[in-house]
Amino acid sequence: MSREVQSKYHVVTLNKLNFSDTITAALRTKLEEGKQWIFDSVRKKWLVCTPEEWVRQHAVQYLIVNGYSIHHIQVETGLKTGFNTKRSDLIANSNGKPQVLVECKSPSVKLSQDTFNQAFNYNNTIGAKTIWLTNGLQNLYWDCKANKQLEELPRHL
Repeated sequence: MSREVQSKYHVVTLNKLNFSDTITAALRTKLEEGKQWIFDSVRKKWLVCTPEEWVRQHAVQYLIVNGYSIHHIQVETGLKTGFNTKRSDLIANSNGKPQVLVECKSPSVKLSQDTFNQAFNYNNTIGAKTIWLTNGLQNLYWDCKANKQLEELPRHL
């Protein structure tokens, strides 16, 4: 089922993602000025709710539920890769060290080798233990130390 918000301007449909209803319920959304907005609990501000942002905010809540402190999650951090500066979607840290690098895509974007390569290149800069790729419908986890796919995101204790 999708979440639908009506206004005199238009109807916005937010896709049901492959996260628990508890995580979706934790998100704050509003309709203002004819636009759908979502609250970023890390940066503490309202953002236009694009499909990718809808996925990113679910991922933030999923990290929190899995024991990662909201105070140790970074959103859209600038990363220097060669001569370019790129932005990672999410980085979850512990004791000042990156634990999880999260690459979020819109639900309409299929996770592919290109998606993995993008995240792997970002991770060459930061050195997180785990890479998590998500489009909200599919979640892929990679253990960078053991160089193998994981069934689920490791809980942070």
